[in-house]
Amino acid sequence: MNYDQLLLTFSERPFFETADLLTLFNESEQQVLPRLSRWVSQGKLLQLRRSKYLLPEHYQKQTPHPFYISNFLYSPSYISLYTALAHHKLIPEHTPLIQAVTTRDTRRWQTSYGNYQYHSLKIDRFRGYEIHRLGSFSQQNAFIATPEKALIDICLLNSGEWDVERWRSLRLQNIEILNSDILIENIKWIHSKKLTRGVTALLQHLERSDEK
Repeated sequence: MNYDQLLLTFSERPFFETADLLTLFNESEQQVLPRLSRWVSQGKLLQLRRSKYLLPEHYQKQTPHPFYISNFLYSPSYISLYTALAHHKLIPEHTPLIQAVTTRDTRRWQTSYGNYQYHSLKIDRFRGYEIHRLGSFSQQNAFIATPEKALIDICLLNSGEWDVERWRSLRLQNIEILNSDILIENIKWIHSKKLTRGVTALLQHLERSDEK
């Protein structure tokens, strides 16, 4: 395997893992790893994390979306928490840290494509997300929490109680997109007293906001 072969193979899909190369080119790790290390040091490859690589932007036929990178970087995972709230336009702030949840250990990476943080969630709570088409090709799609599940994850994964005042501090907007029935359904299958209290307070806050 040489660099030109690598470009030809992955220009349409600029992400790849070490295991992909071992399979496609029928070479050993001892052969492949030194070349990958050399190409990274020469700026010919971007290493997102161990064993996961990305072609430099000038070799990409399409630019991948940062949310897709998040899904690829650490899987299984989906975009959630404040990043998902901003995506759904439920909060006014831009969130430079891309937050996601995973069934794996909590981790964080800094890359040239953004900073990524993953929060560990119990496997039976790993649901409530959908695929969003953020562009015209597959590397611009990503798994993102529904608006309701993003709020549920915030309540579950942040320490302390979520009372009405704390929900108000988020300065939620466009609340008409939120479905109260879905919020209530979540506390039925996620058995958490803290979540039940948090969702009850959230519903109270939403009701008061509607009255204004």
